[in-house]
Amino acid sequence: MSPAAPHLPMPLITRLRVDNYKSIAHCDVALGPFTVLLGLNAAGKSNFLDALRFVRDALLDGPAEAVAARGGWEEVVRRVPEPTTSCTIGLEFYLPAFPPHDRKPWVGSYEITFAPTAATRSGRDTGSGIRIQREFCEMRSPGDQSGTDAERFEVRDRPETGHRKSRLELARVADTEPFFKLHGTLADMFFYSPDLSSLRAARPNTPIAGMLKEDGSGLGPALAALGERQRERISQYLGAIVPGVVEVGPTDPSADYIAARISFASNGDTEPHIFRAESMSEGTIRAIGLLTALFQHDARDGWIPLIAVEEPELALHPLAAGALYDALTEASEHVQVLATTQSAELFDRKEADLSAIRVVAAEHGVTVIGEVDPVSRSIVADGLATTAELLRSDQLRPVVQPPTQPDEPPEGEE
Repeated sequence: MSPAAPHLPMPLITRLRVDNYKSIAHCDVALGPFTVLLGLNAAGKSNFLDALRFVRDALLDGPAEAVAARGGWEEVVRRVPEPTTSCTIGLEFYLPAFPPHDRKPWVGSYEITFAPTAATRSGRDTGSGIRIQREFCEMRSPGDQSGTDAERFEVRDRPETGHRKSRLELARVADTEPFFKLHGTLADMFFYSPDLSSLRAARPNTPIAGMLKEDGSGLGPALAALGERQRERISQYLGAIVPGVVEVGPTDPSADYIAARISFASNGDTEPHIFRAESMSEGTIRAIGLLTALFQHDARDGWIPLIAVEEPELALHPLAAGALYDALTEASEHVQVLATTQSAELFDRKEADLSAIRVVAAEHGVTVIGEVDPVSRSIVADGLATTAELLRSDQLRPVVQPPTQPDEPPEGEE
């Protein structure tokens, strides 16, 4: 990447196609700047996000390590209603020009198909490693339908054995133009999965501190690294989620260890009370972590191109959904946001955009994903039922058909 922040436009990932990954037999899903996967428990929402995360992990650590981290081949490949012997994950993307060196943006596609090096007919891994059946990448200028300006590669049947020794071709060519842009951008995707104890813990105040980790650790230093404007926005959103909160920030920024803290004032208080992270409720500390993830420097400045988060409303009262929706929407102006939820309260408001929803349902043990069906849209628009009521009654169904994605920059981008 260039020394200057890339200021990525939204969205980075315009489309994600998945075949035979975990519970997903097939899906082909268009993604926007802010996309919410909405469905009941065990529908397969997490598996969709994990397919994208698998690409990130396979690029950084190798496909064999990415499979092993998920419990092995049988935990990755689809087994219901019949066993399969390979998985495919493909994505389409838009990359802007990264000043000062780049003169043009790129669009394209990247796809990997992987399988055990020696698989039985049932798809069982014999333990000999992972084989890349096919890896394909194409990068071209927006609007170049002829492909005359394209850079591409295709690799077939490459065995990958061992752990960190194996590498995808995109990782091998990551030091060559223009593939280093794609590799670096996909490697910087941020999958936020906070651990409660990590959110509460004080962390060392070091010169390299300041970026929130995916498990929520480093929350105090991350808050300390924020500018005044960003901390003010986090404080405003948290005040709407948790009435009485006046201000959010770090504990003493000059101390050796820093944690999160809030100032809280109830009616009649002349001075606000200070609460450290270990004294906050689960909902409060989770909300601070999520807001910090969305507004941290690397996300606002374009170094993090995409943030994925599961169940952002976890441990929060349903009345907080409105403020949470506003925070996610504002964040999507500077970073692509993907979220999963089983609570449609996020969209039970007049200004909520149902086009951001991708309905996730389980049919005979297989995950189905698509946009909200026209009947449900009409019912919500006419005020006959809310999105939450349709979800609770299992009446919210996905439209399953391959979307058409224009080969052009997102609306509003040059």
